[in-house]
Amino acid sequence: MLNVITVEFESALPTVKPPTFLDVGVSQAYLPWEQRLDVLLHTPQATANLIEDSIWDSVNHTLIPELTGLPFVEIYTKSGQYVASTLDLPHRLGTGYLLKNKHAELDGQRFREGLRQRIRHSGVYQAAFALCPMSIVLGSFYTHIAGVYRIPRVLSGEFVAENAISMPTGGAVHDPVSARGKGVNLKHMFTIKNDKEQAVKKPSEAGLGNIVYVRESFKAQRYVGRFVIDTRLVDKSNLDSRAKHLIQVLSEYLVRRILSEPVTLRTECYLIPKSETGLQKLPLLEELEQQVKAAIQNCADLFEKVRVVVPDDQVQFAEEEETVEA
Repeated sequence: MLNVITVEFESALPTVKPPTFLDVGVSQAYLPWEQRLDVLLHTPQATANLIEDSIWDSVNHTLIPELTGLPFVEIYTKSGQYVASTLDLPHRLGTGYLLKNKHAELDGQRFREGLRQRIRHSGVYQAAFALCPMSIVLGSFYTHIAGVYRIPRVLSGEFVAENAISMPTGGAVHDPVSARGKGVNLKHMFTIKNDKEQAVKKPSEAGLGNIVYVRESFKAQRYVGRFVIDTRLVDKSNLDSRAKHLIQVLSEYLVRRILSEPVTLRTECYLIPKSETGLQKLPLLEELEQQVKAAIQNCADLFEKVRVVVPDDQVQFAEEEETVEA
């Protein structure tokens, strides 16, 4: 089934700040057939991250209570230090932290070999669903297992400012200690090494002194978010009917949840959904919440909660020291 949900927003601020991409800048396109300029506010990749953030308890490293019981793979050190999970790592179950990690194990062998065997035995959808259903909802690409196994996103989303006009702005960071930054002895702020690596040559490189900056905001006629729930591949897969139902209601729940309050794409980009515009196709949030809880309980025998343990010295949590020329 393919379900397209279009939602209009109001901007909480007079302007919105789109992302700026490396070597690209602001993603914008003039539509000659509409005679308007559209600006991309959030990519499908960033929207997937936004959805994950909305259901992740980053303090306790677990899912929100409403999704209790939904499995995911977590990574800890031997001493009990949380490292990451398939819900906050890029590529989810396909992350290199699992598939490239020689210490990560699954079924008593290297994780990628264990996952490869599961995929060959029962298919990529069953293998992923047992360990991390969100890797199906938001997609995953197993580049480290021959690069041929892939699950396209069931749920995709994107935000665009339509008929937008640029409003360049700028300002300056004012340093109350030293306007030029030259009144500060850098040697007292940074570790001095003789190898001259990462040498700070001027105060502004260290964020000192008054620094002038330029940025670009936009004002638009219409702010639109569009979500697509596409379960057609899931429906054709060998997943249990209970699993297919969970993927469907979970995707609907995630859309409803993220649009149940103002959406913060980034600082200076706050979007408020306009009433129920475009959401009539979905049940109410409270109803979907109950459906998801029931579907999770109904799939309990299909799940497997896995914790991967890695050496304490595999991940350095301390920040690297900054250096300055002697």
